[in-house]
Amino acid sequence: MTLDVLKAAALLLVVAIAQLTILNPLEAVDGSADVLLCVLVALALLRGPAFGALAGFWAGLVVDTASLGTLGLTSLLLVLVGYGVGWFGEVTSVRSPQPVRVWLAVAGATVVFFVGSALVTVLLGSSIAFGSSVVRSFLPALGLNLLIAYPVFVVVRRLFPVPSPTAREVIAAAD
Repeated sequence: MTLDVLKAAALLLVVAIAQLTILNPLEAVDGSADVLLCVLVALALLRGPAFGALAGFWAGLVVDTASLGTLGLTSLLLVLVGYGVGWFGEVTSVRSPQPVRVWLAVAGATVVFFVGSALVTVLLGSSIAFGSSVVRSFLPALGLNLLIAYPVFVVVRRLFPVPSPTAREVIAAAD
């Protein structure tokens, strides 16, 4: 477990820096793919809600620190996303990697992150043009996130293989 935490911390650090420096400036139709969010979703699906929340906090802290943004804003949103996706991963099957499950998790995470960002921005006193923001930024970002979701999940699953069931899980499943 400690090795998984260290691997996840290093992976999220590298992906967050790459997201901020390379991928965010590359926009396709006013939106860009959020690889960091897709990696967080994959980690949360594979390791559960507590691991997802911890990974979300770390990823958000790195993003907020590197971008000189409001410290804790991205962390709060990614903790909620990581925990929610981890819970969704526990409710659905962890042993069978269905693409539909990954796409649903990425779509839900993208919606929660976008709506949460808009809500927190409004609560902090800034105004946003919600109608044009949805059309110009959210929909292309959602489409790009769904496009890269399963390939990112496959790569993360190779780095973090699903642990084999313990004898207790096998006995409990037989009852």
